[in-house]
Amino acid sequence: MIKVAAAQIKINKNAEENLNKIIQYIKKASFKKADIICFPEASLMHSKNKNTINKIPFKKYLEKIKISCRENKIHCIFGTNFLNKNKKNKITNSAFFIDDEGKVLYKYDKINLFRKEKKTINSGISNKAIETKFGKIGLIICWDIAHPEFVKKISKKGAWIIFCPSYIKNYGRELESYLQIPYVRAFENSCYFVSCDSANEECAQYSVICSPSKIHSKIKGREGIIFANLDKRKIVGLRKFYKLIAY
Repeated sequence: MIKVAAAQIKINKNAEENLNKIIQYIKKASFKKADIICFPEASLMHSKNKNTINKIPFKKYLEKIKISCRENKIHCIFGTNFLNKNKKNKITNSAFFIDDEGKVLYKYDKINLFRKEKKTINSGISNKAIETKFGKIGLIICWDIAHPEFVKKISKKGAWIIFCPSYIKNYGRELESYLQIPYVRAFENSCYFVSCDSANEECAQYSVICSPSKIHSKIKGREGIIFANLDKRKIVGLRKFYKLIAY
């Protein structure tokens, strides 16, 4: 049994303010004895401007988040638009998974980019199930959720929880159908699914923690944090019963 948290926070143009809010919510989640906290897509820096991104002391900010994870004994998933100097200064939409010892276990670059995002963001190449002390965990970003076979590949690699940080724009009539997708992905993959959106007004402002059988916790229309206790044994049982995912 592990306890997970999703922090639906507002993201602004000031990366240092975003950093301080991330650390604040890490402490809140730790106080509630959470094992993992997830933040929205690009929760540290949402700008797609290279000059803006380049001015951010990213290594310094990353170190502060790592220290906070270590001090508060919690795992953390946060996102940022990242200037990748190993890829000719191309911008990637990245998510970092940090463990409770302050080590970066995994960095995932978003693969399935949404519409105009393709003009400024460099797509990632591959993804995998992350080895953790809780078992294998999956990490996708936002529009990845719209590709069921892409998500299923992570489940087939053994992930029993999938985290999806997002910054979903509210497109009106399309929104209602999107809000059902996390629940559908949880069912078809026989897994727990944690969708963490931004609380910005232009976004869906909807975060949810669900399993194939129910919604465990959700938050809509405001900034805040939700929690749920997740039991791996139930996923093992469901995968044996439904046989949608080999286990």
